[in-house]
Amino acid sequence: MEVRRAGTQASTGLQNMIRIWACVIAFMACDAGTAPAADSLRDFIHVDGQRLVAPDGSDFRIQAIGAGSTGADAVEKDYAEIARLKFNAVTVMLGYRRFYTEDAPDKYIELGWKRLDQHLALARKYRLRVILQMLAVEGAQFVPSKGEAFDYRIWVQPELQERFLKLWEAIASRYKDERQILGYGIFCEPVVSGTRQQWINLANKAVARIRNVDKNHILFIERLYGEFGTRREMSGLDLNPERAFFVVPDRNVVYQFYFFERDEYTHQHAPWREDRDFDVRYPEPRFEIVYREAINDRGRVFRFDKEYLNFYLNRQLEFGAKHKVPMFVWAFGLLKNCFTGEGGLEWLQDMKSLFDDRHLSRGYIAYRDDDNGISDNEPAQKILAGPSRN
Repeated sequence: MEVRRAGTQASTGLQNMIRIWACVIAFMACDAGTAPAADSLRDFIHVDGQRLVAPDGSDFRIQAIGAGSTGADAVEKDYAEIARLKFNAVTVMLGYRRFYTEDAPDKYIELGWKRLDQHLALARKYRLRVILQMLAVEGAQFVPSKGEAFDYRIWVQPELQERFLKLWEAIASRYKDERQILGYGIFCEPVVSGTRQQWINLANKAVARIRNVDKNHILFIERLYGEFGTRREMSGLDLNPERAFFVVPDRNVVYQFYFFERDEYTHQHAPWREDRDFDVRYPEPRFEIVYREAINDRGRVFRFDKEYLNFYLNRQLEFGAKHKVPMFVWAFGLLKNCFTGEGGLEWLQDMKSLFDDRHLSRGYIAYRDDDNGISDNEPAQKILAGPSRN
Protein backbone atom coordinates (compact mmCIF):
# COMPACT_ATOMS: atom_id res chain seq x y z
CA MET A 1 0.00 0.00 0.00
CA GLU A 2 2.78 2.39 0.91
CA VAL A 3 4.61 1.51 -2.29
CA ARG A 4 1.52 2.21 -4.40
CA ARG A 5 0.97 5.55 -2.62
CA ALA A 6 4.60 6.57 -3.18
CA GLY A 7 4.29 5.65 -6.85
CA THR A 8 1.08 7.66 -7.15
CA GLN A 9 2.70 10.67 -5.48
CA ALA A 10 5.72 10.43 -7.77
CA SER A 11 3.47 10.17 -10.80
CA THR A 12 1.38 13.12 -9.64
CA GLY A 13 4.49 15.16 -8.96
CA LEU A 14 5.84 14.40 -12.44
CA GLN A 15 2.52 15.37 -14.03
CA ASN A 16 2.46 18.64 -12.10
CA MET A 17 6.01 19.41 -13.19
CA ILE A 18 5.10 18.70 -16.81
CA ARG A 19 2.10 21.02 -16.53
CA ILE A 20 4.28 23.78 -15.02
CA TRP A 21 6.87 23.50 -17.76
CA ALA A 22 4.14 23.44 -20.41
CA CYS A 23 2.78 26.71 -19.02
CA VAL A 24 6.25 28.25 -18.95
CA ILE A 25 6.90 27.23 -22.55
CA ALA A 26 3.50 28.53 -23.67
CA PHE A 27 4.12 31.85 -21.90
CA MET A 28 7.52 32.23 -23.53
CA ALA A 29 6.04 31.42 -26.93
CA CYS A 30 3.39 34.09 -26.51
CA ASP A 31 5.81 36.81 -25.37
CA ALA A 32 5.72 40.06 -27.36
CA GLY A 33 6.63 39.43 -30.95
CA THR A 34 6.78 35.63 -30.66
CA ALA A 35 3.16 34.47 -30.62
CA PRO A 36 2.66 31.14 -32.42
CA ALA A 37 1.94 31.46 -36.11
CA ALA A 38 -1.07 29.79 -37.68
CA ASP A 39 -0.46 26.42 -39.33
CA SER A 40 -1.75 27.81 -42.61
CA LEU A 41 0.68 30.74 -42.73
CA ARG A 42 2.78 28.93 -45.30
CA ASP A 43 -0.04 29.52 -47.79
CA PHE A 44 0.12 33.30 -47.23
CA ILE A 45 2.84 35.92 -47.36
CA HIS A 46 3.98 36.09 -43.76
CA VAL A 47 6.61 37.42 -41.37
CA ASP A 48 9.69 35.40 -40.48
CA GLY A 49 11.96 37.47 -38.24
CA GLN A 50 12.71 40.63 -40.21
CA ARG A 51 11.77 39.01 -43.53
CA LEU A 52 8.53 38.74 -45.43
CA VAL A 53 8.25 35.29 -46.96
CA ALA A 54 6.14 34.30 -49.97
CA PRO A 55 4.26 30.97 -50.05
CA ASP A 56 7.08 29.44 -52.14
CA GLY A 57 9.62 30.34 -49.46
CA SER A 58 11.23 33.25 -51.31
CA ASP A 59 11.73 36.71 -49.85
CA PHE A 60 8.97 39.21 -50.58
CA ARG A 61 9.59 42.96 -50.63
CA ILE A 62 6.50 45.13 -50.80
CA GLN A 63 6.48 47.60 -53.70
CA ALA A 64 3.00 49.03 -53.41
CA ILE A 65 1.04 52.03 -54.62
CA GLY A 66 -2.29 53.41 -53.52
CA ALA A 67 -5.31 52.46 -55.62
CA GLY A 68 -6.86 55.90 -55.00
CA SER A 69 -8.13 58.13 -52.22
CA THR A 70 -10.36 56.88 -49.41
CA GLY A 71 -13.39 55.15 -50.87
CA ALA A 72 -12.10 55.14 -54.46
CA ASP A 73 -13.71 52.56 -56.72
CA ALA A 74 -11.69 49.90 -58.49
CA VAL A 75 -10.56 50.98 -61.98
CA GLU A 76 -9.28 48.26 -64.27
CA LYS A 77 -7.15 50.63 -66.35
CA ASP A 78 -5.29 51.67 -63.21
CA TYR A 79 -4.68 48.09 -62.12
CA ALA A 80 -3.34 47.23 -65.57
CA GLU A 81 -0.95 50.20 -65.49
CA ILE A 82 0.18 49.47 -61.92
CA ALA A 83 1.03 45.90 -62.96
CA ARG A 84 2.83 47.12 -66.08
CA LEU A 85 4.99 49.38 -63.90
CA LYS A 86 6.02 46.27 -61.94
CA PHE A 87 4.51 47.17 -58.59
CA ASN A 88 3.53 44.02 -56.73
CA ALA A 89 0.79 45.36 -54.44
CA VAL A 90 -1.89 48.03 -54.13
CA THR A 91 -3.04 49.82 -51.02
CA VAL A 92 -6.82 50.12 -50.81
CA MET A 93 -7.82 52.92 -48.44
CA LEU A 94 -10.77 52.15 -46.18
CA GLY A 95 -13.14 54.54 -44.44
CA TYR A 96 -15.88 53.70 -41.97
CA ARG A 97 -18.52 55.67 -43.90
CA ARG A 98 -18.29 53.12 -46.70
CA PHE A 99 -19.38 50.41 -44.25
CA TYR A 100 -21.83 52.04 -41.83
CA THR A 101 -23.62 55.25 -40.95
CA GLU A 102 -23.19 56.81 -37.53
CA ASP A 103 -26.88 56.37 -36.70
CA ALA A 104 -26.82 52.66 -37.68
CA PRO A 105 -23.31 51.38 -36.86
CA ASP A 106 -24.36 47.72 -36.63
CA LYS A 107 -25.93 47.63 -40.08
CA TYR A 108 -23.15 47.30 -42.64
CA ILE A 109 -23.61 48.71 -46.14
CA GLU A 110 -23.47 46.09 -48.86
CA LEU A 111 -21.86 48.47 -51.36
CA GLY A 112 -18.80 48.70 -49.12
CA TRP A 113 -18.22 44.96 -49.41
CA LYS A 114 -18.97 45.02 -53.13
CA ARG A 115 -16.31 47.68 -53.66
CA LEU A 116 -13.69 45.63 -51.83
CA ASP A 117 -14.59 42.52 -53.79
CA GLN A 118 -14.12 44.47 -57.03
CA HIS A 119 -10.65 45.60 -55.93
CA LEU A 120 -9.74 42.03 -55.05
CA ALA A 121 -11.02 40.69 -58.37
CA LEU A 122 -8.84 43.13 -60.32
CA ALA A 123 -5.85 42.46 -58.06
CA ARG A 124 -6.25 38.75 -58.72
CA LYS A 125 -6.49 39.33 -62.46
CA TYR A 126 -3.30 41.40 -62.55
CA ARG A 127 -1.43 39.36 -59.93
CA LEU A 128 -1.21 42.16 -57.38
CA ARG A 129 -1.42 41.76 -53.62
CA VAL A 130 -3.74 44.00 -51.62
CA ILE A 131 -3.16 45.88 -48.37
CA LEU A 132 -6.35 47.06 -46.69
CA GLN A 133 -5.46 50.31 -44.90
CA MET A 134 -7.95 51.87 -42.48
CA LEU A 135 -7.62 55.58 -43.18
CA ALA A 136 -10.86 57.11 -41.88
CA VAL A 137 -11.98 56.04 -38.39
CA GLU A 138 -15.03 57.43 -36.63
CA GLY A 139 -13.92 59.85 -33.91
CA ALA A 140 -10.37 60.08 -35.25
CA GLN A 141 -9.54 63.25 -37.19
CA PHE A 142 -5.94 64.28 -36.54
CA VAL A 143 -5.03 66.02 -39.81
CA PRO A 144 -4.87 69.83 -39.91
CA SER A 145 -7.60 70.58 -42.46
CA LYS A 146 -9.32 73.82 -43.38
CA GLY A 147 -12.77 74.04 -41.84
CA GLU A 148 -12.55 70.63 -40.19
CA ALA A 149 -12.22 70.30 -36.42
CA PHE A 150 -9.83 67.87 -34.76
CA ASP A 151 -11.57 64.84 -33.30
CA TYR A 152 -9.99 62.68 -30.57
CA ARG A 153 -13.15 60.94 -29.30
CA ILE A 154 -11.90 57.49 -30.30
CA TRP A 155 -9.44 57.50 -27.40
CA VAL A 156 -11.98 58.24 -24.68
CA GLN A 157 -15.28 56.80 -25.92
CA PRO A 158 -15.51 53.00 -25.55
CA GLU A 159 -18.50 52.80 -27.89
CA LEU A 160 -16.46 54.27 -30.76
CA GLN A 161 -13.63 51.87 -30.06
CA GLU A 162 -16.11 49.00 -30.14
CA ARG A 163 -17.45 50.11 -33.54
CA PHE A 164 -13.87 50.23 -34.83
CA LEU A 165 -13.08 46.76 -33.46
CA LYS A 166 -16.31 45.23 -34.76
CA LEU A 167 -15.63 46.58 -38.24
CA TRP A 168 -12.20 44.96 -38.28
CA GLU A 169 -13.72 41.71 -37.02
CA ALA A 170 -16.23 41.82 -39.87
CA ILE A 171 -13.52 42.52 -42.47
CA ALA A 172 -11.23 39.81 -41.13
CA SER A 173 -14.07 37.27 -40.92
CA ARG A 174 -15.05 37.89 -44.52
CA TYR A 175 -11.53 37.76 -45.97
CA LYS A 176 -9.65 35.42 -43.62
CA ASP A 177 -8.99 32.90 -46.40
CA GLU A 178 -8.33 35.43 -49.18
CA ARG A 179 -4.73 34.86 -50.31
CA GLN A 180 -4.71 37.93 -52.54
CA ILE A 181 -4.77 40.09 -49.41
CA LEU A 182 -1.31 40.79 -48.06
CA GLY A 183 -2.52 42.19 -44.77
CA TYR A 184 -4.49 44.76 -42.77
CA GLY A 185 -3.31 48.27 -41.91
CA ILE A 186 -5.12 48.62 -38.60
CA PHE A 187 -5.19 52.39 -38.05
CA CYS A 188 -3.66 55.24 -40.02
CA GLU A 189 -1.46 58.00 -38.52
CA PRO A 190 -2.51 57.82 -34.84
CA VAL A 191 -2.22 60.93 -32.65
CA VAL A 192 -3.56 60.37 -29.15
CA SER A 193 -5.36 62.78 -26.83
CA GLY A 194 -3.32 61.57 -23.84
CA THR A 195 -0.29 59.30 -23.67
CA ARG A 196 0.94 56.59 -26.01
CA GLN A 197 -0.76 54.00 -23.83
CA GLN A 198 -4.06 54.88 -25.52
CA TRP A 199 -2.73 53.70 -28.88
CA ILE A 200 -1.02 50.65 -27.36
CA ASN A 201 -4.29 49.59 -25.72
CA LEU A 202 -6.42 50.03 -28.83
CA ALA A 203 -3.87 48.37 -31.13
CA ASN A 204 -3.59 45.34 -28.85
CA LYS A 205 -7.38 45.04 -28.70
CA ALA A 206 -7.58 45.18 -32.49
CA VAL A 207 -4.88 42.52 -32.87
CA ALA A 208 -6.69 40.22 -30.43
CA ARG A 209 -10.09 40.69 -32.07
CA ILE A 210 -8.74 40.11 -35.58
CA ARG A 211 -6.76 37.06 -34.51
CA ASN A 212 -9.93 35.55 -33.05
CA VAL A 213 -11.21 35.15 -36.60
CA ASP A 214 -8.16 35.46 -38.88
CA LYS A 215 -4.79 33.91 -38.08
CA ASN A 216 -3.51 34.13 -41.65
CA HIS A 217 -2.85 37.73 -42.62
CA ILE A 218 -0.10 40.16 -41.72
CA LEU A 219 -1.12 43.00 -39.42
CA PHE A 220 0.45 46.40 -40.09
CA ILE A 221 0.86 48.52 -36.94
CA GLU A 222 1.74 52.18 -37.40
CA ARG A 223 3.98 54.34 -35.25
CA LEU A 224 2.54 57.11 -33.11
CA TYR A 225 2.80 60.68 -34.41
CA GLY A 226 1.97 62.68 -31.32
CA GLU A 227 0.64 62.71 -27.77
CA PHE A 228 -1.71 65.06 -25.92
CA GLY A 229 -3.44 66.13 -29.13
CA THR A 230 -0.30 67.52 -30.78
CA ARG A 231 0.93 66.13 -34.08
CA ARG A 232 4.66 66.05 -34.84
CA GLU A 233 4.39 68.37 -37.84
CA MET A 234 2.69 70.98 -35.67
CA SER A 235 4.86 70.70 -32.55
CA GLY A 236 8.23 70.44 -34.26
CA LEU A 237 9.05 67.49 -31.99
CA ASP A 238 9.49 63.87 -33.03
CA LEU A 239 8.74 61.07 -30.62
CA ASN A 240 11.75 58.88 -29.95
CA PRO A 241 11.24 55.71 -32.06
CA GLU A 242 11.20 53.59 -28.91
CA ARG A 243 8.22 55.65 -27.78
CA ALA A 244 6.58 56.03 -31.17
CA PHE A 245 6.70 52.29 -31.92
CA PHE A 246 5.90 49.37 -29.65
CA VAL A 247 5.98 45.60 -30.09
CA VAL A 248 2.59 43.86 -30.08
CA PRO A 249 2.18 40.23 -28.91
CA ASP A 250 1.96 38.64 -32.36
CA ARG A 251 4.80 37.63 -34.62
CA ASN A 252 3.00 38.06 -37.95
CA VAL A 253 3.23 41.85 -37.70
CA VAL A 254 4.93 44.54 -39.78
CA TYR A 255 5.65 47.96 -38.25
CA GLN A 256 4.85 50.84 -40.56
CA PHE A 257 5.37 54.59 -40.86
CA TYR A 258 4.85 57.25 -43.50
CA PHE A 259 7.62 59.33 -45.07
CA PHE A 260 6.69 62.84 -46.19
CA GLU A 261 9.95 64.58 -45.30
CA ARG A 262 9.77 67.34 -44.96
CA ASP A 263 6.11 68.18 -44.62
CA GLU A 264 6.85 71.82 -45.49
CA TYR A 265 8.08 70.57 -48.86
CA THR A 266 5.93 67.55 -49.72
CA HIS A 267 2.70 69.31 -48.67
CA GLN A 268 3.42 72.81 -49.95
CA HIS A 269 0.23 74.51 -51.15
CA ALA A 270 -1.88 71.54 -50.05
CA PRO A 271 -5.48 72.67 -50.64
CA TRP A 272 -6.57 71.34 -47.24
CA ARG A 273 -3.84 73.12 -45.28
CA GLU A 274 -3.69 76.72 -44.05
CA ASP A 275 -0.03 76.62 -43.02
CA ARG A 276 1.75 75.48 -46.19
CA ASP A 277 1.22 78.39 -48.59
CA PHE A 278 4.87 78.94 -49.52
CA ASP A 279 7.34 77.46 -52.00
CA VAL A 280 10.11 75.06 -51.01
CA ARG A 281 12.61 73.38 -53.34
CA TYR A 282 14.58 70.17 -53.01
CA PRO A 283 17.41 70.15 -52.24
CA GLU A 284 17.46 73.51 -50.46
CA PRO A 285 20.59 74.33 -48.40
CA ARG A 286 18.93 77.47 -47.01
CA PHE A 287 16.09 75.40 -45.50
CA GLU A 288 17.42 74.59 -42.03
CA ILE A 289 15.88 71.65 -40.18
CA VAL A 290 16.27 71.27 -36.44
CA TYR A 291 15.48 67.69 -35.46
CA ARG A 292 14.37 67.41 -31.82
CA GLU A 293 12.78 64.69 -29.71
CA ALA A 294 12.18 66.68 -26.51
CA ILE A 295 11.36 70.27 -25.54
CA ASN A 296 14.70 70.71 -23.80
CA ASP A 297 16.58 69.01 -26.64
CA ARG A 298 18.85 71.49 -28.44
CA GLY A 299 18.41 69.39 -31.54
CA ARG A 300 20.50 68.36 -34.48
CA VAL A 301 20.68 70.76 -37.43
CA PHE A 302 20.37 69.57 -41.03
CA ARG A 303 20.09 71.11 -44.46
CA PHE A 304 17.19 69.91 -46.56
CA ASP A 305 18.95 67.34 -48.72
CA LYS A 306 19.57 63.61 -49.04
CA GLU A 307 21.70 63.57 -45.89
CA TYR A 308 18.67 64.59 -43.84
CA LEU A 309 16.39 62.07 -45.60
CA ASN A 310 18.96 59.36 -44.88
CA PHE A 311 19.17 60.36 -41.20
CA TYR A 312 15.41 60.44 -40.67
CA LEU A 313 14.89 57.10 -42.38
CA ASN A 314 17.65 55.44 -40.37
CA ARG A 315 16.21 56.86 -37.16
CA GLN A 316 12.90 55.07 -37.78
CA LEU A 317 14.56 51.83 -38.82
CA GLU A 318 16.48 51.61 -35.56
CA PHE A 319 13.35 50.12 -33.98
CA GLY A 320 13.23 47.25 -36.45
CA ALA A 321 16.93 46.51 -36.06
CA LYS A 322 16.72 46.52 -32.26
CA HIS A 323 13.62 44.33 -31.98
CA LYS A 324 14.30 42.17 -35.07
CA VAL A 325 10.97 43.03 -36.70
CA PRO A 326 10.16 44.07 -40.30
CA MET A 327 9.54 47.72 -41.18
CA PHE A 328 7.44 49.22 -43.98
CA VAL A 329 7.13 52.74 -45.38
CA TRP A 330 3.45 52.38 -46.11
CA ALA A 331 3.09 55.85 -47.68
CA PHE A 332 5.54 58.30 -49.16
CA GLY A 333 5.14 60.86 -51.88
CA LEU A 334 4.62 64.42 -53.01
CA LEU A 335 1.89 66.77 -54.03
CA LYS A 336 1.77 67.31 -57.77
CA ASN A 337 2.98 70.91 -57.54
CA CYS A 338 6.33 69.65 -56.19
CA PHE A 339 7.06 68.33 -59.68
CA THR A 340 6.72 71.75 -61.34
CA GLY A 341 10.16 73.27 -60.87
CA GLU A 342 10.53 72.30 -57.20
CA GLY A 343 12.80 69.27 -57.50
CA GLY A 344 10.16 66.59 -57.10
CA LEU A 345 11.83 64.08 -59.40
CA GLU A 346 15.16 64.47 -57.59
CA TRP A 347 13.46 63.94 -54.21
CA LEU A 348 11.74 60.85 -55.60
CA GLN A 349 14.99 59.46 -57.00
CA ASP A 350 16.79 60.00 -53.72
CA MET A 351 14.01 58.32 -51.76
CA LYS A 352 13.92 55.30 -54.06
CA SER A 353 17.70 54.87 -53.81
CA LEU A 354 17.51 55.02 -50.00
CA PHE A 355 14.78 52.37 -49.96
CA ASP A 356 16.57 50.14 -52.48
CA ASP A 357 19.88 50.34 -50.60
CA ARG A 358 18.10 48.90 -47.55
CA HIS A 359 15.87 46.45 -49.45
CA LEU A 360 13.02 48.21 -47.66
CA SER A 361 9.35 47.57 -48.35
CA ARG A 362 7.52 50.74 -49.37
CA GLY A 363 4.31 52.10 -50.87
CA TYR A 364 3.76 55.25 -52.90
CA ILE A 365 0.75 57.20 -51.70
CA ALA A 366 -1.43 57.01 -54.81
CA TYR A 367 -1.50 56.13 -58.49
CA ARG A 368 -4.56 58.17 -59.47
CA ASP A 369 -5.45 61.05 -57.15
CA ASP A 370 -6.12 64.77 -57.62
CA ASP A 371 -3.41 65.79 -55.14
CA ASN A 372 -0.76 63.05 -55.07
CA GLY A 373 -1.38 60.86 -58.10
CA ILE A 374 1.26 60.01 -60.73
CA SER A 375 -1.06 58.53 -63.37
CA ASP A 376 -0.22 61.51 -65.60
CA ASN A 377 3.46 61.79 -64.60
CA GLU A 378 5.55 59.48 -66.77
CA PRO A 379 8.96 60.59 -65.41
CA ALA A 380 7.81 59.82 -61.87
CA GLN A 381 6.45 56.47 -63.01
CA LYS A 382 9.83 55.54 -64.51
CA ILE A 383 11.59 56.31 -61.24
CA LEU A 384 9.12 54.35 -59.13
CA ALA A 385 8.78 51.32 -61.39
CA GLY A 386 9.92 48.29 -59.43
CA PRO A 387 12.99 46.40 -60.71
CA SER A 388 11.24 43.01 -60.55
CA ARG A 389 8.01 41.27 -59.59
CA ASN A 390 7.75 39.03 -56.52
